[in-house]
Amino acid sequence: MAQIIGLGFFKEVLEHEISELSRIKRALNLFEHVPSIDNIAIAYVPTKGRDAIESVKKTIKPVLRDADVIFPAKDYAIIMLPGTDEMGAIHVLEGITEFLGEELSFAYVIYPDHGETAQGLIDSLKAIVRRKFGANIDI
Repeated sequence: MAQIIGLGFFKEVLEHEISELSRIKRALNLFEHVPSIDNIAIAYVPTKGRDAIESVKKTIKPVLRDADVIFPAKDYAIIMLPGTDEMGAIHVLEGITEFLGEELSFAYVIYPDHGETAQGLIDSLKAIVRRKFGANIDI
């Protein structure tokens, strides 16, 4: 089951995850691409006006892994999926959509493809959300 952390800690948690992935790769002397060490997916999931905290506790949290983190906001949630590449993110997000039994739109970015720093990923996600949903997110 995923962890729920306040959105105010998002950037710090993301910086920590990026640091940990880099440390693990160096410690193992890995030079090849290993998605579970090289990637972090960050997704924006609108909650359609529902109370985001209650919505994610009841619906999304149980279907995610212990390593995943949900950052609820007023009308959306940010989901961090460590060790997840783009195909994995699409699979998880489409699975959430099927589990909820409703059409759910989402946006996502992948570390390091969309940004090599926490701020780079945040900026990329904000731009995609603005373009796709016309919304400004505060992360």
